[in-house]
Amino acid sequence: MNNYNPFGYPALPAGYAPGYYAYPPPQPIPPNYAPRTPAIPQPAHYAALVEPVFIEHLLRHKGAKVVIMTTAGKVDGILSGVAVDHLQLTVGDNKALHIRLAEVVYFEGVPF
Repeated sequence: MNNYNPFGYPALPAGYAPGYYAYPPPQPIPPNYAPRTPAIPQPAHYAALVEPVFIEHLLRHKGAKVVIMTTAGKVDGILSGVAVDHLQLTVGDNKALHIRLAEVVYFEGVPF
């Protein structure tokens, strides 16, 4: 075997791939390289945008007839509950709508 090529440089020893002049070719990582531990479920964290002044204005109208303008359209009824992330609007005799505050554009009610 000739250790010289036509350019005058010595040929690379056997076991080296082209492009890996100073390092051996990459070796595959064994499938069980590191022991795996089962994942521990973490508690879920939820975030809600709270607008305290808007919620306070809604609470002033609790029990009164209001018109809520949402991104889907207008809904009217009696405001029966206000929570941190939604409001409850009673429509008719036995129907309650729960509307997310993020979907409320504005509401109409009697001024205080």
